[in-house]
Amino acid sequence: MPPLWPVDILDMNIDKIRNEFFKISLSAGHHNIKYSWQAIMLMMLSCIRSLESFEEGAKAPSPQTLRDRLVLDSNWLEYFQASMLKLALFAFKKFARANWYLSIDETHTSFFGKRKKLNKELKAQGLKEYVHGYTNKTPGATGNFRFLVISLCCSKIRMPLAIKLVGVGESYNPWLKNQLEAFILAFPKTIILADRGFAKVWFFEMLEELQTKYIVRSPLKKKENKNKVALGADKFQYWMKQAKTDSKVLLTVIVAKDKKNRKYFLATNIEHKHNKTILKMYLERWDLENIFKDSDRVELPTSSRNPLMRLFCVTTALLMFTLWQHKRLFAKPFSLRTFIKKIIDSICSLLKCIITPTGVIQHNRHPP
Repeated sequence: MPPLWPVDILDMNIDKIRNEFFKISLSAGHHNIKYSWQAIMLMMLSCIRSLESFEEGAKAPSPQTLRDRLVLDSNWLEYFQASMLKLALFAFKKFARANWYLSIDETHTSFFGKRKKLNKELKAQGLKEYVHGYTNKTPGATGNFRFLVISLCCSKIRMPLAIKLVGVGESYNPWLKNQLEAFILAFPKTIILADRGFAKVWFFEMLEELQTKYIVRSPLKKKENKNKVALGADKFQYWMKQAKTDSKVLLTVIVAKDKKNRKYFLATNIEHKHNKTILKMYLERWDLENIFKDSDRVELPTSSRNPLMRLFCVTTALLMFTLWQHKRLFAKPFSLRTFIKKIIDSICSLLKCIITPTGVIQHNRHPP
């Protein structure tokens, strides 16, 4: 089950959610205590707005102070996921007539350095190896940190619900099943969407066990299936087998073309729907891709070798993106960067300070 948190479903104060997330993430200990947690949050948000790392965007408090005050082993991830669930339940009720989808995909952050050396160090610390060997086409990158994300989407709003930092060779199957089981219960009649990377026997077996509707893009590998498509078949069945095991699953695959005449092969258990309708449903999966793309505009860049720091930065970007979307439900449309600027101005007013262009918090002055 997704982590639970004592939050009130009727309390939609997104400022409170933001503040609580940062408060949980920051210590009030001996590390430069002249800065309150609100001031540390302010400087972090300033870095986010400028798309700068601590080293680039912070002078006072210093980058080291920001790192020291972060409590990466606290329960900020649990709070994030509980808050996302809370906001999603609200949106699901508000847009009850919309078609809702649970999308599953991966996002990555690039690693530049000695990948094998870092993995060896992490393993020596009793941790998992977290730097994967592919580079995601980023020039100079030697590997990636990998994150599995489940999101709830409709035409009105897109919300990440859960995120997992995936280790090298780690099976995330149990985690994914537990999360989906709970989300299907919380958001009935949603359809699972996934790209071809999830077109595996174990994944389809899990979906059938969960008794949920799904649309999964599938690669066309078998010669007999290619022949069926070449002969004009727009729907066919075949047994997908798992390599080196006796596991197999019977799939129904539909063939459909988009407006640019590109062919899609989609495994689905949805019946009595036209192929173009199923394709239109599947293309809603791009909402999850757009979550990753849009949240990049409020990312907290880091080159940290610490996997938890990587996870914190990705989670923070997803949090700010989601809070912005909910804010727009009750206000005139405004940009994501404007949203961050308004938060910074509000905190500056509260603390009676400004942030200079050089990244210094100055007190006893009115904000611009």
